[in-house]
Amino acid sequence: MPTLSIYGDVHIPDNLIHALGLKPGAKLAFERQGDAIIMRPVKTNKVSQVDAGPKILAYTGSTVTLEEMDDAIAKGAAQSL
Repeated sequence: MPTLSIYGDVHIPDNLIHALGLKPGAKLAFERQGDAIIMRPVKTNKVSQVDAGPKILAYTGSTVTLEEMDDAIAKGAAQSL
């Protein structure tokens, strides 16, 4: 059974580390519920560069320029009037 050190550290059992997919440096949130402490991993959204967008979304189609996007938006706006 894990115990609290004089520095406030607690060893998380390996089976829980693996079950939650925790890695060294993972951010954890603690919450008090009555006399229990709830620990949850904090999921962070990694900031990506615009060029990585299609890779993140697994998009494999062709790409368009900003000018082509602007033209398509203008055409759609004109058609909606």
